[in-house]
Order: sequence, then C-alpha cells, then structure tokens
Amino acid sequence: MKKKTIQPCVHLYSGDSSSNQLFHEISFHRIAITVLASATLLLSACGGGGGGAPAASGSGASTPTGPTPVAISFNASKAIWLTSDTVVWPNASTTAQYQLTIANAGGLAVNSSGVMSGNSAQYPMSVVTAGFSSLPASVQAQYPQYANATVLKLTTPLTAAQMASALSGEMAVIQTASNGVATDGTQLQIAPLLDNLYSPTKQSATQTSSLGVTFSAGIPTFSLWAPTAKSVALNVYPTATATTPSTTVPMSLNAATGIWTYTASDTSWTNTAYYSYTVNVYSPYAAGGTVVTNTVADPYAVSMNALDLTNPGNHHSMVLNLADPVTMPSGWTTQNLPATLDGTDSAIYELHVRDFSSGDASVAAASVGRFEAFSPANATTTNGMLHLATLARAGLTHVHLLPAAEFASIDQLHCASPSIAPSVGAGLNAQQAVVASQNSDCFNWGYDPLVYGAPQGSYSSNANDGAARVREFRDMVLGLHTIGLRVIMDVVYNHTAAAGQNTNSILDQIVPGYYYRLDANGNPTSVSGAGPDLATENAMTEKLMIDTLARWAGQYKVDGFRFDIMSLTPKQVMLDVQSALNQVALSDGRRTATGPGVYLYGEGWTQTGLNFVNAQQSAMSGTGIGTFNDRLRDAVRGGSPFDSGGSMVSHQGFINGLCYDNNDGSGCNTTTANVSGCSSGSMTQQQCLFLLQSRISVGLAGNLSTFQLNATTSGAKLDYFGLPTGYTAMPQENVAYVSVHDNETLFDLSQYKHPVATSASDRARAQTVGLSLVALAQGVPFFQGGDDMLRSKSMDSNSYNSGDYFNLIDWTGRGNNWAVGAPPQNTGNNAANLAVMTPLLNNVALAPASADISSATLAFQDFLKIRQDTTMFRLKTAAAISNCVSFPDQSSQQAGLIVMRISGASGCGDSKYKSVIVLFNANKIAQSFTIPFYAGATVQLHPVQRNGSDSIVKTAGFNTGVFTVPARTTAVFVQI
Repeated sequence: MKKKTIQPCVHLYSGDSSSNQLFHEISFHRIAITVLASATLLLSACGGGGGGAPAASGSGASTPTGPTPVAISFNASKAIWLTSDTVVWPNASTTAQYQLTIANAGGLAVNSSGVMSGNSAQYPMSVVTAGFSSLPASVQAQYPQYANATVLKLTTPLTAAQMASALSGEMAVIQTASNGVATDGTQLQIAPLLDNLYSPTKQSATQTSSLGVTFSAGIPTFSLWAPTAKSVALNVYPTATATTPSTTVPMSLNAATGIWTYTASDTSWTNTAYYSYTVNVYSPYAAGGTVVTNTVADPYAVSMNALDLTNPGNHHSMVLNLADPVTMPSGWTTQNLPATLDGTDSAIYELHVRDFSSGDASVAAASVGRFEAFSPANATTTNGMLHLATLARAGLTHVHLLPAAEFASIDQLHCASPSIAPSVGAGLNAQQAVVASQNSDCFNWGYDPLVYGAPQGSYSSNANDGAARVREFRDMVLGLHTIGLRVIMDVVYNHTAAAGQNTNSILDQIVPGYYYRLDANGNPTSVSGAGPDLATENAMTEKLMIDTLARWAGQYKVDGFRFDIMSLTPKQVMLDVQSALNQVALSDGRRTATGPGVYLYGEGWTQTGLNFVNAQQSAMSGTGIGTFNDRLRDAVRGGSPFDSGGSMVSHQGFINGLCYDNNDGSGCNTTTANVSGCSSGSMTQQQCLFLLQSRISVGLAGNLSTFQLNATTSGAKLDYFGLPTGYTAMPQENVAYVSVHDNETLFDLSQYKHPVATSASDRARAQTVGLSLVALAQGVPFFQGGDDMLRSKSMDSNSYNSGDYFNLIDWTGRGNNWAVGAPPQNTGNNAANLAVMTPLLNNVALAPASADISSATLAFQDFLKIRQDTTMFRLKTAAAISNCVSFPDQSSQQAGLIVMRISGASGCGDSKYKSVIVLFNANKIAQSFTIPFYAGATVQLHPVQRNGSDSIVKTAGFNTGVFTVPARTTAVFVQI
C-alpha cells in the first residue's frame, strides 16, 4: 500500500519560547549572525497527521518523540535550486519533511526551542520518490553531478510575486522529522534557478540584451543585470576624481529579464562623467547573512578612473562612447585591417606591455611601460619597435600581450618605478630592493582581473582619464598593425581577483552566489590557485565573457585571444566564443565567409572534478582551438615546470645534453633501466632520450593523435606519463613552444642543465636549435619575447611580481639580463633553487657575449623566413601531414638528432620543393644521417641558410644520400 506522507504544519507563535517540543537549533548563514527581533514561527507536527492544532496539554495525545535536540549551526549552501519548483539536496534524507523558507531581510535562525526568527514565508515541499531520473532530460544532462541527490518539489508552485520576493531575500530549506522536530537546514545555491528563469535556452532576451552603457543619439542608457537585488541606483560623478556623486537616481527593473535600467535625459554625461551602481541585495557573504548596500563599478564598463588601492571604493566607470572621436587615435578609422590567418600561418611572439619598453632608452619617458610605446610614432624610431618590425618582415605574424584589461594589483595613482641598485652574479641586494617595492611599483603580470572590458589604467599616460586609456590602447593596436603584426590579448576568464564582499569583488556584490563555481558547501572554488573560479558554465557569466571579448575584437580590432587556464572553461563555451568572434571579424571585413576564423588558444591542462566537458587538451580535438603542447616543451628542454633544486640540473633534455653530454660527466647509460622521469615506467637513459625525440617528432607533425610515427606507433599510442603524446585532430590545435612567461626562460633553464664547461657560444647555439624546433613545427609556433635574444630573468622561476629589473629585455642585444643578482626569494622556486643557481650566476664564463646574442637573433630570423618561404611547413590538415611528413630517423635513432622529411608531392602545401629534409642536431658533435632514397637526388642547403648569417650551418653537407650537420645546428635541405 502507498505510504501516507505526513506534512508538517506552520503555527504562528507569539511569545513564549518555553515549548515542550524538542527542536534542533539551525542558523542559515556563512558566519555567525545576530538573530533579528521580529515575528517568530514555531514548527510542530500536525495533529491527526493531516491538520488541526497541536493537541492540548492533558488531552491524552501522545507527546511527539524524535531526535534528541542538538544545537546545529549551518554555514553552508548545500541545496541547489534547479528550476522554479525543484530543489536538490545531496545526501539529504528521503523520509524527512521539507519546507522552503524565506527571510526577506536575512538573518534567518531556528533556536533549540523551535523558535524561528527573521522568516517571512514558508512553502511546503515534498520528496520526489522517483528521484533525479524523473526530471526533464535537459536538466539531467546539464546537472549530472546531482544524479544521486534527494529531489524536492514545491507542493504548490510559487507565483511570480512570491518568486521575486524569494529571490531578493535569504532562502533556505528546513528539514523536519515526522514529529515536527527540525533536524537540518541549509541555504540554497541559486545559479541554476537564475539561468532557468532568465535564460532557459541561454539565448533568451536577457542573453542578447546589451548591458553596461549604450548610446542613442549620444544619450546614455545604463543597464545592469541584478535579478536578486531589492533596488539599484545609479550614481553619477562629474569628474574622475570626484568621491561624492552629483546625481543619484533609482533604476527600473524589468522583471522578465532581471535587468535594471536608466536613461539619461540628455548628453551632458557622455564622455565626461563617471558612474557607479548602488545595489541593495541580500548577500550570504555579508556578516550576519543580511541585506547589504554595495556600491560597485559596472562589470561591463568600457573604461574607468584610476584604481586607488588606498580608496578602492572610489573606482568608477566612465560614461564613454567608443564610437566618438575622443576615443580614437589619428588614423584609427582609415587603417587597413589585417586579414584573419589560419593558425598554421601564424607565428606568435609573447610580450608584457611594461617589459616591452621599460628597458628601452630609445622610448620617450612619457611612453615607457605604456601602450604608447607601441604607437605608430615609434614604428621606425625605437629599438623595440624596430626589432618587432624586423621579425615581422622575417615571418612573425602576431604579438601576444599579457593581460591588458583592468586588473587589481596596481595602484594606478600612487605606483612608482623604483631605482634598483644592480647586483651581479648571485648577489642578493637587488632582489631585496625589488621585494621591498613589490606592493608599490607599477609592475605585475595582471592575472588578477577586475573589469573585463576596460583597458588597464597603469598602461595609460593618465589613468584618471578614461578616454585616454581607450585611445592609447587603440593606438597600440594601430602601431602593431602598421608594422605588419596582428594583436593577441591574453585574457583571464577562469578566475577573478576576489569574490564575496571583498573590495576587489564586483560580480558577487551585484548578484551574490551567481558568477562563481561553488563547492558542495556553497563556497567559491579556487582550482586555478589564483582566485575564485568563474562559473562560465552559467549563462550570464558566459554572456559577460562573450560580450567583452566581442568588444575587444570589434571595438579595438584585436586579432586573437589566448585563454588563461582555458581548461576550467566548458568546451561548449569556447565554441560559442569562437562563433561570436568569427562573426565580429566577418562583419568588419577581416574574415570571409569561407576564410579562417579568429585564432583562439589557451592552457588546456587536464582538470578533474568538473561537471561539464571542459576545454582541456583531450577534449579540444577537432575544434580548431589551440592548446599549448607540453609534450614537446618538456622533451626539448628537459624535466618539467615542477622541478626544483637538484632536479633542475639532473633533468636534462634534448637540447642540453641528455645522454650525449651528461652534466655529471658520465657516459650515456644504454643498459640499466634506472631512469624514471621520462615515462610511466623505468628505462635506460638512451631509451629516455629516444622517447623524448619521438615526442618531439610527433610535435613537429602537428601533435596529431593519428600521425603514424613508425610502423607500430601513432601519436596517440606514444606514451606521455600514461597519457597520449599526440592529442590533436588539426595542426592549428598544436601550439608548439618551449618557453613562455611562466617559469624560467629557455636560456635560464638550460644554464642549469648544460655541463658547466659548455661555452657560452655553444649554449647560444643549443638554444637556437630549440627555437628551430618550434619555428619549423607543423602547427602554431609560439615564442616568449626575447628568447631570440637569449633573454634571461637571472633564473627567476616566477617573475609575475619581480618588477622591471628582473623582467628587462635589452633590444640592443648588448646584454641579456643574465646574472644581475639572485631573483626574488619570496616567489616561485627561487629560494629552493638558490643553492643550485648561485655558482652558475657567479660563473662569469656563462654570460653570452653580444656576438652570441646577435648570432642567435639572426639565426632565429632565418628560421622564420624558412617557415614563411613555403607552406610545406604550414600544412593545414591532418591528412596532409600524414601523407607528407615523415621521420626517417625512426628506423635508426641517433642521440641528439631528429630528421624530418616533408614531401613536395601534390597536396603537400605549395610543393615548392620536391622535398624538404631538416636535421635537428642538438648533439655537441657533428652527425651524419643516410637516406638511400636521395642517393641520386639534387639536394642543397635552403637558400635562406646558404645566404644567411650563420657560417657554421653553411658547412652542413650532402653527398649521395648522406646528410651531415654540424654540432648544435639545425640544417634545412631542399630537394630541387
């Protein structure tokens, strides 16, 4: 028979709290609260099991029994409100009774006597005995993590008015036993509900509405999505420095969209005034879990006044129309926009805005460290711009800029560039001075985003002029376009600087609990390790991401984007981004309907514990979105980014001596399987080297999963610590690199790994071999700015806050910033590495001469020219690579040598040559390799190298099928 469900009743209770009913005490907040003095409710069991009042004392009715009362304080949001009538609560009882409880002003509590305070309304709920499987398929697919959760349904759906009231207050679910004893309670996570109400298909009116400030005939309209707010007001400030608004006006709510709006009466605010929003909203993050009044910047702001860390609450958005001339540099509207490129036709050079000019004496003082250092006015005059122009002529196509949207770590009003007395060798004085200035200088990488759609103020000539930073950012883009380079922005949509009620939190002060990924207790996660994780799987977070990216692409003509820790973002969101940005490029003429799209790439490191298909390496195959190839990186340079101390030395790689030039003086171990750092098992040192060479070869072939490296091994079957080496389906998904802003520079890493006796000139040549592996790989070559000039950060393993001193780039080539003191001891692995790095930094013989830097620079440019010379190095499809690329050395591997052949048959790019043969010789000795097929062929060194600056590569030879290549040299041969 069907079991009858006994529903709890709610009785008004008006004073005496000495009831003989036994209840648990429940508090609904994240930190201790003060119970509000207000009307109270008493929970009890219903008389007769279905209705009526509690039995009178002495009536003969039995006294309810139940759990022994225990004071319980819940500081979590464990239940999740999925749809308008459905809540799930993992691990909750399926036999208890439940009620949705609302406290309009917050401060909800139930004490041990059963007295509830702060509540405004209660709505009975029932357990869905069929559980999660009874929910609509779309809900099950979207929230599979709740498959085993207890499902609760509102007995009667809420009216629109009841729902609005619930959303604007504190919401909790109270669990009671059948006798009415309150046994548990929790607040609610509401992001799924908000998506269900305001964007059920993620393409509703809300999803396509324009947020932020928009203009019609110059008159601004302000729009803010804040569906849980009780009220929102617009504050207008007459100037950037004003701290008190001249006008405060209430905004109007569109209940259907959750958007508050206000339209000005005229144009008087446009391009002069600044604004903020005052949001009256319940926040579970506020002390006491109450309604708070937050004054915040617009998350959609196009520009800001200066961020003053002594008064961060005075950070205001500007009423700025990006279509007006005040925001445009000379020549902006008449420039010829560069066409979009296929990823494989790209070559990318990573720079930080300050790094580019902080050490360039040829840049005017007013432009040092700022956007204007890249302006067209500097295109033919400054050392940095001249170097970039030279690289562009050689074949470089893109400059990747580290985060240049508004971030939280720099005081834009008070920061100053310190004068650091230089150290030499491993001296500690310089790093001490840098550490002392870390919170007051103007340097930071900027991976702590604050406002996603506004240019960074510290890179502007006047951070308090919102129009200036926009104009100067555009001038930077124009300057790079002028010298033939496209612009890529490094963007950070995986986390923000802060959440909750923190002064650096914007999103959570507007819609608390919506924008961030929450754990089982309702607290923001921080898988990124850099801040609270954004929940881009939520509709309006995705909208913020897409809208601001579209602004950078459309209004600033940015040509591509790199995504920090992209693997914390859903794959589908990245595909949505790709589609939106391709449409932007199509609309302004940079892209044709059948041409390549805007190139996107990012960090695709493997993640676990996410509840969606995320944008990690293994999932992005076939999307055309690139991920950084750590397989090739680690094999080329040795070890991994997680090494420290002695392992920095012992973990040698392909270019710095593994097996063929061991830094401990030993010979290559070919017999004993005692090396465990190369694969999932142990192997000999020679086997380790040959495995690394095979991984590099797969990387040279686009890192394709299907590429047949040899008769028995495909890219997917080649081991990478239990994962496949090859994971791409298209070459443009392979971002080939050996160095990036993170960790040590390539030069510094190899300083650890080469035998100490290795000369500075040989170290320089070894680095060039490493860069040639990137330049000539099928896929997308990516270089850290300055690596072509042997850039050093004096062994800094994490220079994000190491100031201009350790991040300097010398565009003159007279030095490379090596051994300018031990790096800051408060970051990265610098302290752990100090004992190992000290003798190296103190060894004057390890410093490269200017001639070494020049040779490396010119050789790098030659490899860019070779890549640009023929599309045989830039094949577009997996089929073309599989048919055209091979590695003859796989049948007989040699230590420190990789041999790549590209056929010139039909379908192999432009087939400019009958074939191309590349010998990458990292070994300290010259090597030969025989390919009998070429015995009667006409083969010669590539014209670029024949006529180039490297006299050593010119000694490479070919004779009746035998190729010879000098030590530490990459030689490119062509069959004609």
